[in-house]
Amino acid sequence: MNTMIISLFLCLIVCAATIEGGIIASHPDELISSPAQYEFQYSVHDSHTGDVKDQFEHRRGEYVIGRYSLIEPDGHRRIVDYSADPLLGFNAQVRREPISILQHH
Repeated sequence: MNTMIISLFLCLIVCAATIEGGIIASHPDELISSPAQYEFQYSVHDSHTGDVKDQFEHRRGEYVIGRYSLIEPDGHRRIVDYSADPLLGFNAQVRREPISILQHH
């Protein structure tokens, strides 16, 4: 049993090293010269636990913008708008809204 676990462990290490090495070795210039670009978003609304939150983020190279919000225990929604870039660094603006404002929209 111990021999099988050790063999499996070694196989996972070798496979991971091979995959990682293959990716880096096959496209080294592409990894260095390609600016990061992505977009993502998600939201959670769990009425059972009261967990309500969402986020989105957009990145093009060194420029990032995003927003996240969550419902705080005191009944307010915290909203954070943020951005990051090489010139100004990371900046965030935080605001709070009562839940009643959200229910009227």
